[in-house]
Amino acid sequence: MDFKKAVVEACNGLKSFGDQPVELSIILHPRDARLMDIDNCGKAICDSMNGLMYDDDQQVWRITIERGEKIKHGGCVVTIKPYDRN
Repeated sequence: MDFKKAVVEACNGLKSFGDQPVELSIILHPRDARLMDIDNCGKAICDSMNGLMYDDDQQVWRITIERGEKIKHGGCVVTIKPYDRN
């Protein structure tokens, strides 16, 4: 399954945040011991959720990205919530 298709499937049935500001927490689980370029992974994840979880990734006000434990086939866990400007 390609990445975009996997994102669409993962977001299926979830309510979009529409045009409100959001923050993301991303945990990347590599498939092997090779180091990955986590900032590129973060961009791909943000871009892939345009029109699914929010109208545009310009609404992302905060992102945290961390490396998680290695898992078979790799993967990620993304948490999205409204961004509180206060």
